[in-house]
Amino acid sequence: MLYGTRKELNKKLKRAFGDTEKFALLVWTRETVMGAAQDMTDQEADHLLAEIGRTGSGDHAEEGISFGTVLELLAGLRAAPAMVSVPAELLERVSDWAERCLNEQDAIAWNAGGDTPETVARGLAALNALKQFTKA
Repeated sequence: MLYGTRKELNKKLKRAFGDTEKFALLVWTRETVMGAAQDMTDQEADHLLAEIGRTGSGDHAEEGISFGTVLELLAGLRAAPAMVSVPAELLERVSDWAERCLNEQDAIAWNAGGDTPETVARGLAALNALKQFTKA
């Protein structure tokens, strides 16, 4: 399968096939992909279009790419954890600030004779997980 603009695909097709070689070309557009699910966003459709384009040239021949395939890809996309890129220095500053605030809340609870509040414990655990993740 191929993915890209018309101009990019023209170049790829020219390299892949001779001038007289016959082949069938099936086209998926953003609108076609979005027809599989009413609540699909443009961003999701673009991602799925690229995913369809990454399908190996023979991988689709046996079962095809259908609306069912698109819905499966969409379900996988929505289930995947969202990833973001953040400058490491900014993430470290925000994490340090959050940790200080959580420790202050913990100290307030302890000074009042209470245990560590559940929200503070969850916040500190999340920060610890973040630190472990960023070390990897």
